[in-house]
Amino acid sequence: MQFMRSYFRFNVFFVLLYAVSACFAGCNGNGKEENKPGNNKTTAKVNVTDLFLSYTDSVAKLPLSRFNEAGITSLNKTFAGKLPLTIYDGKEHRDDKSIVIQPYKNNDVATISAGMILLVPKSITESLRIGDFTRHFGEIKKEKPLICTTEQPLPVEINIDAHTSLKLTFNNNEKLDQAHVTMVEVLKYR
Repeated sequence: MQFMRSYFRFNVFFVLLYAVSACFAGCNGNGKEENKPGNNKTTAKVNVTDLFLSYTDSVAKLPLSRFNEAGITSLNKTFAGKLPLTIYDGKEHRDDKSIVIQPYKNNDVATISAGMILLVPKSITESLRIGDFTRHFGEIKKEKPLICTTEQPLPVEINIDAHTSLKLTFNNNEKLDQAHVTMVEVLKYR
C-alpha cells in the first residue's frame, strides 16, 4: 500500500510539473505576433526614421576632404536600396518621395567650409521629429531669439563636434520635440 501511495504521488508531481511548464510555454510567445515587421505600419515609419538618422550621421562623419559630390555619391550607393536619395542637378524636383541632396562648398573666408542640404519629402517628414534628432545626436544649441515672432520658426542647431553641426528646419508645432523636420543642413566648419 505504501508503494502505491508513493507511486501515485510521483505521477501527480510529474503531471503538475508538465501542466505548469505547458502553461509557461504557451504564455511565453504571447504578444510576439504584434511586433513582426510586416504587421505594424509604425514599424515601417520607425525604420525609415532610423535609416534617415543613420544616413545623416554618416554624412556628418564624412571628413572635409570627402565632403564633395564624389564622396556623397559613394555614400549614397551604400544607402541606395534603403532610402530614396536624389542629388540635386539644378532642375526642379517635383517627386515627393525622394530625399533631394545638395552639397556645396564655401570658398569665402567664412567659418563654414562646406555643407549639404537634405530636403526631406513629406512621406518621411510625417515620422521625422526634432526629438528623434536630439535623441540621436544630442541637445539643441541654445540661442537667444533675435526676432520676437515669426510665422515659420527659425531653424535650430545641434553641435555634433567642433567641426560639424546640424541645422534643422521644421514645421511650426507647439512642442519643439514633436515638430516635423522638413530640411536638414549638415555644416562643416574650418
